[in-house]
Amino acid sequence: MFDLVTRFPQQCREAARIGSELPEEFRPNRPVLSIVVSGLGGSAIGGDMLRCLLEEYGDVPCVVNRDYGLPGFVGKETLVLAASYSGNTEETLAAYDQARERRAQIVCITSGGELAKRAERDGVLVCRIPGGQPPRASTGYLFFPALALLMR
Repeated sequence: MFDLVTRFPQQCREAARIGSELPEEFRPNRPVLSIVVSGLGGSAIGGDMLRCLLEEYGDVPCVVNRDYGLPGFVGKETLVLAASYSGNTEETLAAYDQARERRAQIVCITSGGELAKRAERDGVLVCRIPGGQPPRASTGYLFFPALALLMR
């Protein structure tokens, strides 16, 4: 774990590069009136950072969802960022399915797993991040691509 911590600045640079290289299709196609980051544990920490940043500098409310269901306000003008490092977190998968039912705009941030499979099947945008380390040590990968998306 110590080695992962000492490499965190490198991870942030790599994650910023991943975010900056997202194709133009990674842009909301409708107005966004609210943002929900759905994730658990280490995968939600990037969402917490994004929420804090948007509270201070943004004009769109952001909520971090750590549950199976989504808040009642989620709909067509909500951007749902489904964040699961492994791609197999059942709460995030349930929230993803609910976001699809409500026709929210969705972007997934994951290293793979079931979330990537569902998103690719459904034609939902997937930002692939490197796998192979604990989610709690992957905060940069879960924050910077989301930030890059919102800066467009």
